[in-house]
Amino acid sequence: MKILITGTSGRLGGALKRCYEPRHEIIAPSHAELDLARPDDLEVILNGLQFDLLIHCAGMVNPDACERDPLASMQVNAESPAQLAGFCHQRGVKMIHISTDYVFNSVLESPLGEAALAHPINAYGRSKLAGEQAVLAASSNALVARVSWLFGGHLPSFPEQVLKAALSGQEVAAIADKWSVPTSVDDVADWLEQLMIQCPTASGILHVCNSGQATWHEYAETTLQLAHELGWIPDVPVVKPQALDGFAGFLAKRARYTVMSNARLSQLLGRVPRTWQEALRDSLARSL
Repeated sequence: MKILITGTSGRLGGALKRCYEPRHEIIAPSHAELDLARPDDLEVILNGLQFDLLIHCAGMVNPDACERDPLASMQVNAESPAQLAGFCHQRGVKMIHISTDYVFNSVLESPLGEAALAHPINAYGRSKLAGEQAVLAASSNALVARVSWLFGGHLPSFPEQVLKAALSGQEVAAIADKWSVPTSVDDVADWLEQLMIQCPTASGILHVCNSGQATWHEYAETTLQLAHELGWIPDVPVVKPQALDGFAGFLAKRARYTVMSNARLSQLLGRVPRTWQEALRDSLARSL
């Protein structure tokens, strides 16, 4: 296939490009070539490209940056995806739009299915929810893939931050009352490719994440335990628990519980995705 992937300088887009290049023809426009801050110009640019599938990973993804400039976040995360989806619909091309668990703010603390009420509490989540709605309104066969707590790829992520602190002898601390699902970008790449081949008509919203759940504190503890087992660190440091309320490092509010159910993904794939712990171990082992 000829696959247009946006955002290949980012974690997920970069992983998709790396994973798919051996088997597919990849078109990977740069930020300057496909500027999401200029939605009205996108159609002209896309007219010059030939592709069978668009996977839209690019966006304004820093919640605090979105909080500082909510108009820009809405333009990049909602208006531009709507333009892309409209173009794909006119051309009869499939679009996979990457979204996020930040559209949720659940108080029920049980895994959230695709039909669960979305109620974002920050500008990032609101812009991504608006983007989901706009994409599905513009293209009925589009697939909105919500992901959460991505790790792996070519950019440092939470596990690398934890390991860096541990290796330098710094105190390791992490929030212990916020839950989601750590998810491997390599697994996401594998699942999306399988869906392209086996379920090309799959559409609507789909939760694309590993199995299980964790707090950032549990995520950090598991990272350090796995690093110890792999021989990276001689001992497993204690991780200091922190509370989400009053955490000084955030400008935008963060939801306490955004754990997504991958039951629909399991049904489409014909198998249950592996746990995030298994995926993290593989990711760390590959980086040795």
